[in-house]
Amino acid sequence: MNRPLKAILVITLASIVTSGFAVAGCSSNPTPTPGEELPTYRLEIDLLGYKNEFLIDSQGVLKSRVALTSADGGISLFMDKGTTVMDEDEKPLQIIRVVVDPSPPPPPENAYIVSSAYKLTPQSATFNPQVLFTLSYDTTKLPDGLREADLYVAYHDGTEWCKPHYRKADTKLRSITTQLPDFNLTSIAILGPKELAPSVSPTTTQGIKVGNLAPDFQLNDLDGKPVCLSDLRGRPVMLNFWATWCGPCVSEMAYIQRVYEESAAKNLALLAINMDGTSSQVKQFLQSRNLSLPVLIDTKQDVAQTYNIRYIPTTFFIDEAGIIQAVKIGAFPNEESIEQELTKIIP
Repeated sequence: MNRPLKAILVITLASIVTSGFAVAGCSSNPTPTPGEELPTYRLEIDLLGYKNEFLIDSQGVLKSRVALTSADGGISLFMDKGTTVMDEDEKPLQIIRVVVDPSPPPPPENAYIVSSAYKLTPQSATFNPQVLFTLSYDTTKLPDGLREADLYVAYHDGTEWCKPHYRKADTKLRSITTQLPDFNLTSIAILGPKELAPSVSPTTTQGIKVGNLAPDFQLNDLDGKPVCLSDLRGRPVMLNFWATWCGPCVSEMAYIQRVYEESAAKNLALLAINMDGTSSQVKQFLQSRNLSLPVLIDTKQDVAQTYNIRYIPTTFFIDEAGIIQAVKIGAFPNEESIEQELTKIIP
């Protein structure tokens, strides 16, 4: 009597165990397991007829960096690897097309269009982080009196021309770069203001005191490119003299960096003049502190002598006409204290 009963129990337990393994081995969850590759799709980029394809995953994330320039050199497009590119339905974007706009909207009354204009499609496209566009210009075609330092990229939103916050000019390559979060625009081009830079009274005294015309100078940046103060006429300028060994200088760098990141929207030219290092040394210093503000090298301290720098940090605030409006000796305790001084040169 006991043996048949044991057999039945063994068979029943075996069935339960087998059933349990079967249930444990099945899943209705389609989510990829960790490390599993997402499906890939192709994004076609047509830049004035120059077509390329790039892989993106099912989340719209680029699998490689994009760096394209049109055959005529008029426009370039850049996106970093990992950029998310989506359409209006929040699906991976399939195509980006850039064509010349043969009849762009008329410029504002106070500006010129000084480059080719372009249409970007589809208008529903969005980018995170923002896509970079670089537009080129021809100096021989600039209107008389228009300065390269005053050029900027603008887009037309269907109603008016708008200026993006980000602007990076390269007078050597004759180009202006801007960032766009989306293609919600009808045309994009380089514009330049009709108003000339404010003129300086011939009686204005050159010097380093408030009310003086700031002494002109030329120094190289970290890439060896010369930067001339007078070329920035028409823009407010913040000059900060510093050194890597100076503790107070280093303490205010984070605040100056944040001001620099917001400077494009204010058309502010911010220049940090280093007095003690070589380009490679200063680059290493900035990288170690995650700083990207523009630095000029004054190793021989010629400009520091011209500005009679006795203590560092020392910061000059120069208005659009090249007139010194404020001088700060010592470190800024916070970003707000810098912004307060900037109100003296930015309307």
